[in-house]
Amino acid sequence: MTMRYHINLSGTLFVVLTLLVGLAAAQRPNNLVVWGFGVLLAMILVSGVVSARMVRTLRVTRLETRSASSGSPLMVKYLVENLSRKRSVFALRLGEVLTSRSIKERFVSPDSKSTSGSYGWLSRIGPGESQVCDSVLPAFRRGVLQLERVRVITAFPFGFIDRRIDFDLDQEILVQPTTHLLKSELIHSVSQGELGGIGISARPGPGEDFFSIREFKPGDSIRKVFWKRPQANDDLLVIQRSESTPPRIRVILDLSEQTSKLRFDATRDFDARQLEERAITMAASLCACADKEGLEFGLTVLGFDDRPLPLRRGYWHLQRLLAGLAVLDLSLDRVADARESSNTSERCAVVVVHPARINPDHGPPQSWHWSATRIEEFLDLDATDDSHSESPGSPAEDPGEVMA
Repeated sequence: MTMRYHINLSGTLFVVLTLLVGLAAAQRPNNLVVWGFGVLLAMILVSGVVSARMVRTLRVTRLETRSASSGSPLMVKYLVENLSRKRSVFALRLGEVLTSRSIKERFVSPDSKSTSGSYGWLSRIGPGESQVCDSVLPAFRRGVLQLERVRVITAFPFGFIDRRIDFDLDQEILVQPTTHLLKSELIHSVSQGELGGIGISARPGPGEDFFSIREFKPGDSIRKVFWKRPQANDDLLVIQRSESTPPRIRVILDLSEQTSKLRFDATRDFDARQLEERAITMAASLCACADKEGLEFGLTVLGFDDRPLPLRRGYWHLQRLLAGLAVLDLSLDRVADARESSNTSERCAVVVVHPARINPDHGPPQSWHWSATRIEEFLDLDATDDSHSESPGSPAEDPGEVMA
């Protein structure tokens, strides 16, 4: 914990006024002027020295922040404790110190107004009490955000000397890719295809297809009794139905080509790295939409030595998938993919997302191929609050940029 003093504009004017009154008291030392100079000097001493003891008893803890969304403001919560048994603490402002180079590289916008964030505010903390407040950080890019220090500022009691206390609190936060809503007809067209439709699992359940026959148990419906028994006996048999599995989608993110080798229309308003980020956004949005519709989904990333995520569904499976996309380092060299096609051992619809032009060889047969150059045709960029600020260009005219 380190403390610093900072005299703001009002404090500077107050010090100048105190010096002028002091000069006047030295030239003509009457009681009123000397008394006024003493009051002004006492205010400076109280604000700068005595009240500094108030903030030395603070303890700040950053509450757990698991993840954030790229392009959206990040809210961070803090637990502030007053360890003093006698003194209260007043007028506190809390916020992150965003001056390190690693943090500045994560800013979405280089504008100084967009990188300042906002401070949390606490009016009073009594002796031995604790309170929770939050601050809002600016939007960051996808990746791992390393927070380092929390700054507490107070100008109590007179407001012209800021006491800044920095607490070293290292924490990593995953900035996940932004997810947008998919066009309403696309998710159903993909999932209800020949390989992505409703299937039959190897488990009993409330389905309609035959699974097996078992003995009758108390509570079974009479409608499930199997009357056509193979041999006459006194035991009742019940028909078991199989469980129907929801449609399944395998998303393949094709990042096998190096960024410098991507082929696309150079006249468009984006570069190769932005195309790769768009492809990551499309893959994340497709998986988020599949989870919202109750489908099973999995992810395979080509070009990186990562194991494919299996077909599952649920909130935590989606968070695991988004975390994997968040830590992708596009500056690394790509590796050749020697894995077998994901469609050979599992029955599911396959969507291959390409950053630039489509290569039909990157993906199993009967796959859907989407290109990030035409992201506005697949995603509803205006239907979510955390949409990217990228301006969608006109659809590409090259037939190699889209294929279904």
